[in-house]
Order: sequence, then C-alpha cells, then structure tokens
Amino acid sequence: MTRKLLLGLALAAFALLFLRTAWVGDDAYITLRTVDNFVNGHGLTWNVAERVQAYTHPLWMFALTLIYLPTHDAYLTALLASFLASFLTFWLVARRDGFAALGVLTLLLSKSFMDYSASGLENPLTHLLLVLFFIAFIEKQSSPFTLAFIASLIALNRQDAILFVVPSLLFLLSSSLQGGYSRRPWHRPPGQVSNPLPNEEIASPPSFDYATLRSGQRLATLAPGASAGMTVRDLFLGFLPLLLWEAFSLFYYGFPFPNTYYAKLGAGIPKAELFAQGWVYFLDSLQRDPLTLTVIAAGILFALWRGQTRERLLALGSLLYLAYVLSIGGDFMSGRFLTASLLISALLLVRSTREWNPKVKAAAIAVVAVLGLFATPPNFILDLNQPRYTEHDLLTGINDERAFYYPISGMMNYRPGKQIPFSNEGWVEHGYALRESGKAVVDEKNVGFIGYFAGPAVHIVDRYALADPLLARLPASSPEKWRIGHFERDVPAGYVQTLRTGVNQIQNPNLAKYYDALALITRGPLFSRARLAAIWKMNTGQFNYLLESSQ
Repeated sequence: MTRKLLLGLALAAFALLFLRTAWVGDDAYITLRTVDNFVNGHGLTWNVAERVQAYTHPLWMFALTLIYLPTHDAYLTALLASFLASFLTFWLVARRDGFAALGVLTLLLSKSFMDYSASGLENPLTHLLLVLFFIAFIEKQSSPFTLAFIASLIALNRQDAILFVVPSLLFLLSSSLQGGYSRRPWHRPPGQVSNPLPNEEIASPPSFDYATLRSGQRLATLAPGASAGMTVRDLFLGFLPLLLWEAFSLFYYGFPFPNTYYAKLGAGIPKAELFAQGWVYFLDSLQRDPLTLTVIAAGILFALWRGQTRERLLALGSLLYLAYVLSIGGDFMSGRFLTASLLISALLLVRSTREWNPKVKAAAIAVVAVLGLFATPPNFILDLNQPRYTEHDLLTGINDERAFYYPISGMMNYRPGKQIPFSNEGWVEHGYALRESGKAVVDEKNVGFIGYFAGPAVHIVDRYALADPLLARLPASSPEKWRIGHFERDVPAGYVQTLRTGVNQIQNPNLAKYYDALALITRGPLFSRARLAAIWKMNTGQFNYLLESSQ
C-alpha cells in the first residue's frame, strides 16, 4: 500500500471516529455565551453589565467567534471548530517521518484524546499548536522568532500550556546568552568564486562530525540557516500576541488572568488535599483509559533515555505540565488534562522507534491495540446505554464527561431541523424560561447551557464563581467538602439585591467596600482615572485587607 493510501485510510478512520464520538459539554457553552454577546455587540462579556473574562482560552474563543459569525449556531460552531483543529492535528501526526503508524493508532485508540478532540473546549487547538511547535523545534529547527511566536499562541490559547515549551525556550535563551550559537551570517572566504573554472580543481569538503549530529548538541551551528540561540528580542517579538492580549486584558477586564484563575486560587482548599486529588486524577485515567498514561510514560522515558537534546527538552516540558496538573488536583473531566502530554509522547515515540526492526514495531503496535481495548468503552464501540455516571464518579468527583453528555449532546443524536440534540434535557428549557421570566438577576450552578439560552438580558450569579468577579475572590462554602472544579460559594447577603438595584446593599461593610472597588473596575468607564487607579491597587493587593477582615 502506498503512503498516500495509508494516510487517506488513517484520516478516514479519524473522521469516522470523530463523528461517532463527538459531543459538546456544558463548559463549552460558558465560552459560547461570551461569543454570542460579542457577536451581538455586547463586548467580550459574560454578563453584559460587567466585564469579566469567564473563559480560559482567548485564542479558542476568537476561533469560535469566526465560525459563529456566519452560523449563529453554537452547537455546530463548537463541533466544526473542534473537527477542523483535530483533523489538522491528526493529518500532521500521520505525515511525520518515522514510525507514524504507532502515533496514528495511539491517537485513534486513546479514549481521552478522542473524547477531547471534540467537546467544544480548547484541547483541539492546543494539540494543533503543540504539533506545530514540535515540527518547528525538532524537525525544521525554525528561527527563534517562529518558535517564540508559536509558544505565545500556545499560551494565548491556554496560559498553563506554556509549561510544555518553557524548557525549550530557556535552552535557546541560555544558548544565546552564553554565546554558544553564532548568529552571524555565513560569508564566502575572500577570493573564492561561486563556481570553479573549467580546469580548476574542486577542493574536498571538510570532514563532518556525525557524532555531534547524533548527540543533538549545538545543532544550530551545523549549517547556515539552522535554528540559532534565542535573544531577548526574538522572545519579545514572538510573544507580542500574548503581550498585547495581556495588556488588553489588564485594561479591559482589569486583571491579567481569567476569572477562573481567581475562582480556583481563592477557594481556600489546602495544597495537600489538592495534591492528593491529583493522584486520584491520574489513577482514574489509568483505570478508564490505560493506553493514555502508558504512552505518556513511554514517550517521556524513551526521550530522556535515547532522545536528542531537543527531544529531551520537550519531554521535560511534558513532565513539568504533569507536575502542574498534579499540584492543582487534576480536573473533574477524566483525561482532559492528559491529552496534550499524550500527543507529545506519541510524537516522541514516532521519532525514537523509527529504527526499530519490524518485529519490535509489530509488538509495539500490538501493545497499543490491546491497551486501547481496555478503555471503558473502546472508542470504536458506541454504547448509548452506558451509565451517565457511576459510583466511582461519585466517590472520586471525576466524570467520564462524554458518557454523561453524549446521550443528550452527542453528534449521532443530531438531526437536521432540530435546534440542538439536547433540547429535552431541561437545561435549555430552564434557560428559555429565565429568558421569558423577566427576572433581571438569578443565581445558578452549571451555568453553561442555562446561561447561553437565558440570553443577555438575564444576569446570572455563578455559584461556582467561574463567571462572577466577587464570588471568585471568596473562599469555598465548605473547604472541607468539595469536588474538584466545583468550588461552590455562599452568595453574600445583599449581593443579589445590589446587582438588581445598582445600589450597594451588601451587609458586610468591608466586603461592601471591596465590591465598590471591584465594580468600578468591571463596570466603570474604561478610561476613568479612578478605575485605572483601582486596577493598580487591586492587582497589587492593596484591597486584600478588606477581604481578610470580612471573613
């Protein structure tokens, strides 16, 4: 079979699996409410009365906006954006030199990877950008500016994903600062002509040190045009997209990080408990989807053991990200924070196994296939009767999100003319009921579907604080009893009345003063000097004493 035919079959298999497993979750609709407000002239807001960044992925949000503009269909927008990014990612992996079949089969059989190739979350775009960085950094050894630019897009898509490329960027920066790489252009020696005369003897080329190439050291000096060390100027220019966004975010929203960051930072959960929950997250993945963690470990170990310098750097970046996931307690979505590490490991294995003999390659394929069969359920089995949650989910606080949402938002349930597959679930009806109720302010949990269908006229106080600026800065209601990703807050007395009337009626005097400053930032005139001063004071902790004394 030709390489093109194999590539076509692999892409067809991916497209078929995507269509069979595609779904959209509640969290995606949190971003889509902002997209809808933006497209309809309400700015980058979640509740139109205040400027709050309720999404963690600016670049993904803009990608969704581009598709939502002509379609105004949130469901198809989420799935189309996911498919385009995921298909390009899979195509790039399948075209890599080396043992590409191993990478292709790994991605097709990884439950986590296929689950979050859809969902409406930012994973597909993170995957695509990481593949591009892998190609630019390891295969093409692109210019430092190109590498910095891709890295900035990775961070712009999701800030914590920058951890994957931090070791690589530091390596290039340190190489430049230490003078280990020559940045000077190559010039022909004086007197040497470009072409020899007819009778002129052609000199033999200098000997080439292949050991240096195999070791992966000082690659940038091997040939003109190869990737050189990165200067601070390269880093600055490449990171302009992220820097410009951060400047905009600080000015428009008043804060450099998304509201979700403050919601999780201010929950008051002990670090030791989060760390323990992080281990539960990894064990949960091993139980539901043993292929994913096995390949992650194999890719990192092979790269550290036999890889070249740049491959080891990406493996270290993946380790750094996994340590971060462990420290924050993982997530309530099983496997979601492991898909990017899986992709990196799959790419590393494609390179490190290319010289294996056919028998060893066949054994590796067999291991991947067997591990893929142990997923619950395997990707090629569409079980519509699978329970939406289990006793295990209740004990760990971690869900198989696709199993939970697929019966109501799965692509296989979509029919032309039907607005959305899940229109009879209750969330949509509740959202529409809020839209028609005339209520100006309500408090809710699980605000994705409800918030989107309630429309911009309804101000929703998010009890989980992901979209509420005040609740995000208050501790969780029960720090001793919590579920990862769901840190519920008590609504302060007088807060809802404050939002309804526009007059501060919060009963706690210190919290009322704090809210005055916060409201000035999120609701006041953008160019107000008082607002700009409040932004400075808020971000430098000068109002923190009001929070501390109110608790």
